Amino acid sequence: MKKERAATIIGLVRVELYFRGCRTLKDRRGFLRSLKDHLLNMGFSVAQVGPADIIHRAWIAAVCVSGTETGASRMLDRAEKLMYNPEWELISINKDIITDGEISEMEEHH
Repeated sequence: MKKERAATIIGLVRVELYFRGCRTLKDRRGFLRSLKDHLLNMGFSVAQVGPADIIHRAWIAAVCVSGTETGASRMLDRAEKLMYNPEWELISINKDIITDGEISEMEEHH
């Protein structure tokens, strides 16, 4: 008997942002809090992944999980739209989808 298994697809978006108008870390933190809250409300887990003490820059990673690649891709596209904001400049963005097969390969290596 074949074992049924639900698909697990992971979406990952990584961004580097530049905050031209920030004079303090507190200024930047306010913008980041708003962005993180929006991503959390969309179903993402979010973390600041780069140095936290650079006033004008921030590196953010956000992850979502879906049952389909299409679902994960749509979530990543929605997250990408949030990154275009007049309060900061988007320096770079990388979006990746990790499929069941890739997850299985990672499990085999551990």
